[in-house]
Amino acid sequence: AVLCALAVLLSRGDFHHGITLAVMGGLDTDCNGATVGSIVGAIQGAQGIPPAWTAPLNDTLRSGIADYHPIGISTCAAQTMELVAQRLP
Repeated sequence: AVLCALAVLLSRGDFHHGITLAVMGGLDTDCNGATVGSIVGAIQGAQGIPPAWTAPLNDTLRSGIADYHPIGISTCAAQTMELVAQRLP
C-alpha cells in the first residue's frame, strides 16, 4: 500500500510514470501497477491516459461473464456511470 501511495504521489498525475514507479518497486508488480494506473487514470480521466496504453486495447473488453463480451471499454464505462447516477441522491 505504501508503494502504491508513493507512486501515485510521485507520479504528479503522469499515468505512465505512476505505473512504472509502482512496478519498479518490485513486490506484487501486476497488482501495484494496476492499482496505481486505476487511481491516476481516475484522477486524470480517459483523456489523461496516453494512447500508447489505450490503442492496443482497441476499446475492447473481453469479459469472463457469459453473453457480456466483447464489449467496448467506453460502453462499459458509460453503463457504469449510468448505474452510479441512478443511485445518487
